[in-house]
Amino acid sequence: MLKSIHIKAFIIVLLVGIMHTVSAQTLDEIINKHIKAMGGADKLSKLESLKITAEMDVMNMKVPITTTIIQNKGFRSETTVQGMTVVQAVNGTTGWAINPMTGQTKATALPEEAVKSMTAETDLTGLYKYKEKGYVLTLDGEEDLTGAKVYKVTMTLKNGIQRINYISKDTFYILKIIVHMKMNGQEIMSENTQSDFRQVEGIYYPFTSEVSTSAMPGTKMTLKITDLAVNPKIDPNIFTMPE
Repeated sequence: MLKSIHIKAFIIVLLVGIMHTVSAQTLDEIINKHIKAMGGADKLSKLESLKITAEMDVMNMKVPITTTIIQNKGFRSETTVQGMTVVQAVNGTTGWAINPMTGQTKATALPEEAVKSMTAETDLTGLYKYKEKGYVLTLDGEEDLTGAKVYKVTMTLKNGIQRINYISKDTFYILKIIVHMKMNGQEIMSENTQSDFRQVEGIYYPFTSEVSTSAMPGTKMTLKITDLAVNPKIDPNIFTMPE
């Protein structure tokens, strides 16, 4: 009887190990196919900077946005509303903003939670080399996303921000991202549905995004890229907080 219990315990341990291995292999297989769909490891490994010119349709207004990013170093966005330009930037682990719409005409340091959120945007390659970046991924099954079959892959960043990626079983593009994070002590959730993928310098990007956030309930924003430059030369000083 004792021997039988030992055998059963061994089989259970063996099965758990096999299931864990299969799950890991399946996850890595999905990620590898996603990397290939986005342009391949060779292209992504050489991605160092982006400059994105876009237009946001929000509350019946057309809002131009320019975003400049250097991989893992700096992020800067300039948003023009009613003739006034709002600037937000991070430089390593510090961040600042200028918001003339609130009378803030001089650069002011951003709170730690905002810096954490924006710093995550300096990673231009996402799921590529996620293990080396210290990200934790789990495969949470499959779902139907408005008619598209997708894999649900949850990614937890080193800073604790959680992103749920819905990866198409057909194209292996990320069709939707749900982000969970804290802002001003509150839990904030944002949804980004991506479409119109186009190739620029061998890498595929979503040129249309529909965005909503719990911070602005009932408001949907549509972002359309009008120009995207891959690996442009960028002066790193643009991320430095003005005196």
